[in-house]
Amino acid sequence: MIETLLSSEFVPAQLMATLKKLDTTLNIHRLIETLQKNTANPDRASQSATIMKVTNLHTGTLVLHCNEHGNISLKAPDSARASPLLYSVPGKSFLFAINHQSFPVQLYERQLDQLIPAQKITVDSDNPLFIDGAMNLFDTNPEGVGHQAFVGSINLPDRGKDIDVFDRHSLRKIAWFPHDDSAARYLVSLELLEAVDDPQAAKVAEELIYHYHPAVAWKAFQVIQNVDPIAAQRHVPLLRKLQHTRLNYLLDQQGAAA
Repeated sequence: MIETLLSSEFVPAQLMATLKKLDTTLNIHRLIETLQKNTANPDRASQSATIMKVTNLHTGTLVLHCNEHGNISLKAPDSARASPLLYSVPGKSFLFAINHQSFPVQLYERQLDQLIPAQKITVDSDNPLFIDGAMNLFDTNPEGVGHQAFVGSINLPDRGKDIDVFDRHSLRKIAWFPHDDSAARYLVSLELLEAVDDPQAAKVAEELIYHYHPAVAWKAFQVIQNVDPIAAQRHVPLLRKLQHTRLNYLLDQQGAAA
């Protein structure tokens, strides 16, 4: 079963060899059925909370299974335009296809604060792809038109490493933030820095404004706004790209009051 690959016992070569032998389509469909049973709850609020825990709206991925070592996720097909930003994925990632589909992946070599375009690889049912996040960054939307296939992934994260943010055009690193799933941590940190009038608050906010969670990005914007309103306005286009209804409303209100 594919979930047995979420283990510290496997080195990448072993995991890849085992993954190639598996019927990934059958395994993923089984995990989906299990997830549907686990999220079924007569209480609508509890069901919604459970679904939110396994869904990443920013990346369009669904966590099908997880343990202390990592997770197995599935990214649904979409027609999304390419983000202006590229994010590193600390740890080890194994991409695979299901349903006899295939999808392209653009790899980038990491050289300090610069990305170097590398191979463009097609992942299909016979050819999964291993990516070491310390060496490479990957993009599953290289053409900027989304993808018509499901993107499966086995993720073994390195929580001790930072998530780096790169500009897609220049391929230079422009920000970073800790590899932590809890947006609450960043919100509390910003609020504490603001409460004690920490002189470094705006500098921290300049990094966290690139966070994908709208609440973190908005709080970072507020911190910058309080220190340098002109600098804050330069970040408005970035926040608009999140395409979040509530965030856009707050930006509209802020603009009207300015």
